[in-house]
Amino acid sequence: MTAAKVIVRELIAWDLDDYPYRDAAAGFGPAELRERTERASAKLAERDLYAGTTALLERETKDIQDLLTVAAQREDLRQEYENLDWTLAVIDLRCLLAFQRRLVFSSGSKVLVTPERHDWPQLISMAIGSQRSTEHVVIHDLSEDDRLEIRLHSSNPDLRLRFHPKTSPGECLPLSLYGGSPFFEVTEFRGRWFLRDGYHRAYHLLQAGVDRVPAVVIYARSIEEVGATAPWFFNEEQLFSDRPPQVTDFLDDNLILRYERTALRKVIRIHIEESLEPFDATEGK
Repeated sequence: MTAAKVIVRELIAWDLDDYPYRDAAAGFGPAELRERTERASAKLAERDLYAGTTALLERETKDIQDLLTVAAQREDLRQEYENLDWTLAVIDLRCLLAFQRRLVFSSGSKVLVTPERHDWPQLISMAIGSQRSTEHVVIHDLSEDDRLEIRLHSSNPDLRLRFHPKTSPGECLPLSLYGGSPFFEVTEFRGRWFLRDGYHRAYHLLQAGVDRVPAVVIYARSIEEVGATAPWFFNEEQLFSDRPPQVTDFLDDNLILRYERTALRKVIRIHIEESLEPFDATEGK
């Protein structure tokens, strides 16, 4: 069986990270990669210095405030941002910075049907979407020392296990599967506006000429709340540079490297280990 392939669009006008899948799949050597990144960096150098324009569109937000107020009542929305300073508002995609380096597209995925400009009910439906899939395959094995290992395989790269307190004594294990945020998220931090979640939707919207969309707007108090902390993201120095990466750059062929690689799957491993220990009467209180 031939392995599934995906298409990657990677921003290369800034320093490249250590990404082995790029080297194995791009189909060219170090010299050509260096030449392409140098051309992209030269193109970036022609751009005006970043002006720090706000992405928040106050007039459009006011115009559809009734729709946003209704959407903000969703319980899953409130739970997702319980400890954050957030609101719903209309933003301009062209003013957002990108901390993600790569967008990955499945070659067999359906084309996203984008709403028309100013079709606010449909745009809200797309931005405040339904829960993401937690579909997975369970595989279990015994190791050589008879320890049980359970693996969850999923095509959703954001699938993870969440711990939550029990609400009743008879409840099952306090674990649940979470498919990642389904919401279109934007953060403001130190005067700059970042796309936090929804990169693929933003790409397709911009391709279709739609640049004004509703979003969850988070007023971040730290880079951790922005979400730009993973080692494969652009770092804080790059994000606050004179010419930071922008969401619109993913559509500029002069600034990206496009290549094909084998699809990856998310694997969650759970190791079961049993032992006997002294009883602690205070444990779990």
